[in-house]
Amino acid sequence: MPLPACLTRARLTASAAALALVLAPLAAPADADTDTGREARLTVAEAYVTAMVADFDMDAMVRSMYRPMLAQLRAAGQEISDAQEAEIEALYLSEFREPMRELMLAQDKIMADTLTLSEIEALYAFYNTPAGRNVMQKLPQIVEAQMPATMALVETRMEVILPRLMEIID
Repeated sequence: MPLPACLTRARLTASAAALALVLAPLAAPADADTDTGREARLTVAEAYVTAMVADFDMDAMVRSMYRPMLAQLRAAGQEISDAQEAEIEALYLSEFREPMRELMLAQDKIMADTLTLSEIEALYAFYNTPAGRNVMQKLPQIVEAQMPATMALVETRMEVILPRLMEIID
């Protein structure tokens, strides 16, 4: 069975891109804090990332990757039974749960190379507050709610971008 129109490559790419944006920290150049050194930044970043991933609801994040797609399919008239949805969930969880965990754990090195020590310490301090933990626990809900708009934006822009991209490459 061919994929429905709402499952275009652009939409699947948008899902990955949106998730990458959520996982990447907003950062200032690490060279603003050159006297502290990368090892100090990495030590704090490792502690933050380890604590954050331990508390993070990875299953909810994985569900945020496919639920908007299912909603669009249903809106387009596609019937999806509870059994089919459970099978899709099992597939996504088996394929993404551990790789996503590993990807998130690898953020410590990116943070150490991108953020200053004081920024990493501030992020870790915020995470250790009740509000910080609540924000991280609610992040999958935010991603899921934003995903349809992100996918639609990418899809509408791809009509312009792809031909121009091909012109640039050729």
